[in-house]
Amino acid sequence: AKVFLLATLVALASASPMALDSTAVNYGDAITQFLQAWKQMLPCGYAADNIPVMSPLTNDFSTFNFTKGETSFVGNTSNIRISGLDNFIILSGSFDASTQKAKFDVLFPEIQILGSYAIEGIMSMLGFAFPIREDSLINERFQQLRFVGEYTFGQSLSNSNGLRISDYHLQFYLADTKIDNWDTLWNIAANDYANTWSSQITNLGVKLIQSDVDHLLAVTAIPSINDMLSNFSLNQL
Repeated sequence: AKVFLLATLVALASASPMALDSTAVNYGDAITQFLQAWKQMLPCGYAADNIPVMSPLTNDFSTFNFTKGETSFVGNTSNIRISGLDNFIILSGSFDASTQKAKFDVLFPEIQILGSYAIEGIMSMLGFAFPIREDSLINERFQQLRFVGEYTFGQSLSNSNGLRISDYHLQFYLADTKIDNWDTLWNIAANDYANTWSSQITNLGVKLIQSDVDHLLAVTAIPSINDMLSNFSLNQL
């Protein structure tokens, strides 16, 4: 989610200034300066605007629990570190002032997740319930994560002077997933099998979910983004 929001924000910021009129001062330079500043800000954050450090993203410790039917488990994660969010590349970006349509193509060469997790409980699947217990080190890399999309600005439905995203389409692509986790309770063969299976399932899942991406955005992201945009005109943005 964070990766998607970052890509969306970068694309929005890099494309929107194209709509400014010809009197705008070096808007192309402003885009370049923004991207350079954003990359520099990711490793240190910006406390004045409550922007946290995002490269790397870290979390020292979190707990979780889940219960649904016969499935019930508890667990925790520790020392989570997500790196690579500041290495994005804007492959292309454009804005058509007459149609108010922006297009973007953003690539993250590699995002790596390190850390550890522990989980214990009962898993129910296909009518069978079985115990689960894992204590694992996390080392996962997502390679060539690419977001390609377009969106169109329209008038806000709640503020006649504000904006909203009236139309949009997003696809994302993942070249490969490298999972080298190590469960201390398993042997070498079990770890190798689990890592291979997890990598393949992740790659397949990314392909299968593409047809539902726009719907998921409509439910999870677009409403909140439009709430923010309703406070800005295009020139203010």
